[in-house]
Amino acid sequence: MLLIAASGGCCCGRSDQLKAPGIVAPLGAACWYDWLAKTSEQCQDPIDDFELARLQASIRPTQSSSVSLGEQAFAVGERLHANHDPRAVDYWARSIAWMDDARRQNSDVPPSRSCRTSRVRQSAWIRILSCGKAYGRLDPTSHLLVNGISGTCRIPVAHQGFAWKSNDFDRLLVFEPPTGEMGNVRGRGIPLVVLTQSKSPGLMQNQRCDCSSSDGQHSASCDKFLLSQTPFAATALIHLPISLFEETIACDEVCSGNVDVATVTLVNPLTVNPMGGDVQIAQSPAMPLLYARQASQYNPIAAFIRGDNGVDRPELRFLEPYQTDKIPLILVHGLVSDPATFLEMADAVRADPLLRTRYQIWVFRYPTGDDFLKSAAALRQKLAEAFACQSAGAVECELPATDHPSQRAVIVGHSLGGLLSKLQVTNSGDRLWRAVSSKPLDQLQGTPQDIADLQKSFFFNASPHIGRVVYIATPHKGSPWASRGIGRLASLLARGKASDGRDYEEVVAANPGVFSDSFSGTVQSSVQLLRPSSSLLQALAATPSSPDVIVNSIIGEHCRLPRAGQSDVVVPVDSAYREEAETTTVVDATHTSILRSSTAQYTLLKILTEHLAAPGTNCEPDEHPRRQYLSLPAEVQPPNLIPAPIRLSI
Repeated sequence: MLLIAASGGCCCGRSDQLKAPGIVAPLGAACWYDWLAKTSEQCQDPIDDFELARLQASIRPTQSSSVSLGEQAFAVGERLHANHDPRAVDYWARSIAWMDDARRQNSDVPPSRSCRTSRVRQSAWIRILSCGKAYGRLDPTSHLLVNGISGTCRIPVAHQGFAWKSNDFDRLLVFEPPTGEMGNVRGRGIPLVVLTQSKSPGLMQNQRCDCSSSDGQHSASCDKFLLSQTPFAATALIHLPISLFEETIACDEVCSGNVDVATVTLVNPLTVNPMGGDVQIAQSPAMPLLYARQASQYNPIAAFIRGDNGVDRPELRFLEPYQTDKIPLILVHGLVSDPATFLEMADAVRADPLLRTRYQIWVFRYPTGDDFLKSAAALRQKLAEAFACQSAGAVECELPATDHPSQRAVIVGHSLGGLLSKLQVTNSGDRLWRAVSSKPLDQLQGTPQDIADLQKSFFFNASPHIGRVVYIATPHKGSPWASRGIGRLASLLARGKASDGRDYEEVVAANPGVFSDSFSGTVQSSVQLLRPSSSLLQALAATPSSPDVIVNSIIGEHCRLPRAGQSDVVVPVDSAYREEAETTTVVDATHTSILRSSTAQYTLLKILTEHLAAPGTNCEPDEHPRRQYLSLPAEVQPPNLIPAPIRLSI
């Protein structure tokens, strides 16, 4: 059972979970720090205590006044938060303002105290991001409300560098950046996960572009390729001047730009160069993918027992809104698996300073126990619809349609997903049909719907939009395990779940003696297809890819299988090899671990980088990509280096 789960590339190898961020505890040096002492007679009103300390500091300022006020404000905020008081946001904001003021004034502060200052500021900002919406103060789509001395200040929330629209910023989730993930950068701000809005079934909101189906009969919104509550990465930056909380300046001046301006900015970290520049922002591009996998609660073993992989229909999904100037990178998972199996590969792409600006990731999820050819036809149709999208307001490329970046998409398939990918870059002719039938399709008896379904499944042309296919551990000639007892068990389970098990019975019954024994009128499960003796698999293996498509192979080699030679435990090297491949890379990895192999990841990044030099992958006629990194303006405060969080019980 474990072997079959592994054959699909299950993602059970990673056990890391996103964790809540660390929040420092307020200092306990005086009663106004004692935020747990809610009934203390000497501390009945911590707000009055803070305002008294602020007035004293304004009369007799000292070198440590701002630090002390920042600490006091944070303690007050924590105490108010313990009582579910929305005014906590106002005092977390004050803590940020005075801690920033302390760092500007005291460049020679001892490192230990500077670290404490950074952690208090970070904790206050995390609190606002995490709790501000619940308190009715933070609307991630538009503004943050903070009560200053002169009244309520409405600080605009700016969104910088995103393909998403402002009203897509529904929820902000803050986690500790997972250690060891590629693309992590320490710097200014708080890295977080943003969730888009929930969508009502059948309701298409916030339409960005028009999509025409391949048959031209209808149009729809490109939003259908975006999941409800899609997670994406952002980094939150804030600047709150102490003038917001002083009597000398009105709140509207601080918010309007007449003086030192209060700002809240959500920045797309994928548009900020992680490799250089004077202004570094904190980045953790892996967090949204980790969150999506964690939220899915996908269990490969339970899926295997059910005979499916937790999905009842094929789905093509975008990880971000469609962008005409970025090359689609399409990821197709394997047997009894889901797109999370590509987590490490996607992390590697998003961590690369160049590739993150030139590729957009799409994922295809399908019921691996269903009819393999129907899943391939569904992917073909959905890709045709997706490529028809034209982003509203996007800068159009001044190049012929055949040279558009979307015409040079890259499709990457792991295991069974590699065979699905091959059916997107192949002109079928009648080769596949002749493998199962002795009579031409147009001579069969059957209902128009059955004949049309067979036409879509067996007769097709290579997608003109795909310029490269990368096979990873793909069993082009099958796997010996599919013919053995464990493979037969998996086949029975998959067939038991298949939704279209009786689709072709009437066609077979109406055409006796026409179809091969393997095409018995019920769905040939994916496991059956992977048997080396499958006539359909043999026909597919003998079918070359389109000459317009570049082929690359990444093959695992880990152990020797009896009568099959070197293999990745599941797929023999000989089965994964394609003579037509431009490059073939053999790595020491099992069928499952190959997607986590640093060698395999490096190979894919190299392939994607070389693909950028292929004709039609650049919107500009010169050699420089049109998409550039953001230039972040230097802020008044120095860079806020995120320290290692301290885990405390609060």
